[in-house]
Amino acid sequence: MSKILIFVFIIAFTASLMFGLSRRAHGESGFEGDKLRIGKGAVEDLHSRMQSYVDQNIITNLSFGVWQDGQLITEGNYGPISETISAPVSDTTIYRIRSMTKPVTAIGLLILMERGHFKLSDPITKFLPEFEENEVLADYDSDGVLYTYPWLYSPTMEQLLAHTAGFAYDRTNSGVIDQKLNESGISDSPDTDEFVRTLASFPYVSMPGAEWNYSFASDLQGAIIERITGQSLAEFLKKEVFDPLHMSDTGFYVAPRESVRISGVGRLFQGEFKYIELEASDFTAQSRVYFEGGHGLYSTRSDYFKFLNMLRKGGRVGDHQIISSETSDRFQRNAIQYRGGHGRQRSYGGGAGLGFGLGIGTIEEPELAQLPAPKGTMYWTGALGTWFWIDPVNDIVFIGMTQSDGAVEPNMMKGSMITIYGDPNSLNAEMR
Repeated sequence: MSKILIFVFIIAFTASLMFGLSRRAHGESGFEGDKLRIGKGAVEDLHSRMQSYVDQNIITNLSFGVWQDGQLITEGNYGPISETISAPVSDTTIYRIRSMTKPVTAIGLLILMERGHFKLSDPITKFLPEFEENEVLADYDSDGVLYTYPWLYSPTMEQLLAHTAGFAYDRTNSGVIDQKLNESGISDSPDTDEFVRTLASFPYVSMPGAEWNYSFASDLQGAIIERITGQSLAEFLKKEVFDPLHMSDTGFYVAPRESVRISGVGRLFQGEFKYIELEASDFTAQSRVYFEGGHGLYSTRSDYFKFLNMLRKGGRVGDHQIISSETSDRFQRNAIQYRGGHGRQRSYGGGAGLGFGLGIGTIEEPELAQLPAPKGTMYWTGALGTWFWIDPVNDIVFIGMTQSDGAVEPNMMKGSMITIYGDPNSLNAEMR
């Protein structure tokens, strides 16, 4: 028996040694106890990889930073701000962060939960009575006629935060409800109430709680914030999140005097990325009354780190307790459960090994997810190329920001993770 134990110990020790050596060989990162320390070689590799994306014309610019234990380890800024502004990007360049708005809106709603305005188990119809008569999609025919059946219960506030409430989005490359929502022009709603009414005229795509589906749930969270507080979402987030965290460059519009800091947006034309013109809404949002809780914010790398650092520290920064540590833990914990176990996400960003908390993605099984960051890592991305992750095991925060109208290959978030953590399967593995 003792020989067997000794043999098992030798195998385990050898495996851990080889794994550690592979990580050290890849960028010279090593461990202090169980904690990975980012080494000088990994920093050099990270700069080389990030700069190559711009040099190879995969993207037009890139600003990134990586922090450990709350301290900036390194940062990089490559490429000009825009086609007309040749100054290089920096941590104060303003980016359209699109879906990285979602975690911010979710935190805003959780602030109101802590103040006693609702429980996670409350039905969303407490604030959104427009959905009281909604039904669930059963089928549809070739002419686009929808067949529905009555729901059994209202989605809860927890399901709304976890994107399991059954709502759709307005994407053209997804299901029939998504396509019909796109045709409805819902994203151009003149105000929040009209947005809610339009969404309520469509059925749920699944029974509430049945599956994860990337959706307008975050926009509805913003609508609920407005109905509870009587403030616009822009006003509420500024007062409760941005001002306490000194995020002076984050909001739903950019003042005209700051236009020189807004990053241009690139699009792939015949194998080459070139700058394009987006809608002229950067300066007009101040006059709008509908603010999208799912994708409307502008921010800088410097500002967004302040938000992520608050999450890293359990909801607190300095004298400001934005949310309690208990609520912060709940926000970060995977809420996707099927038959008592972790379920596979579906739709945008979905895949085996991933989870979703109350407003943020989580890595549950790194091997299945094919991402080298450890279990419990939180992450999210924005449609125009921004991304971040928070690794609570090794106390690492990473933010990358670029602007690309269309998918970028290779996967930059995965590439940045591989550079820091290494790839245990193959140090030279191609990103997929």
